[in-house]
Amino acid sequence: MSDASPLGMLTNGVKLVGETMLPGASLLMDGNLVNGAAHAAIGVAAATFVAPWAVLLVVADSFSKSVSGKNLWDHINIRKKTTEAEVVAA
Repeated sequence: MSDASPLGMLTNGVKLVGETMLPGASLLMDGNLVNGAAHAAIGVAAATFVAPWAVLLVVADSFSKSVSGKNLWDHINIRKKTTEAEVVAA
């Protein structure tokens, strides 16, 4: 999870630098080997078959999952989930 302490910021910086070298590196550093290896494989496939922007999405998702515990898609859907919860509550 995210940590505002100097050590937490340093750790997140190291994770981000690792992501520039290998997609999924931050998850691998956390010890989440299955998710990290999956992000690495998808990142390599995205670089090979799709485009550089696709690799950026994989890197952003991996870093987001490592730091916050949520995938990138979960962060984007927060507004939709809040709206649905308001409708149910009404």
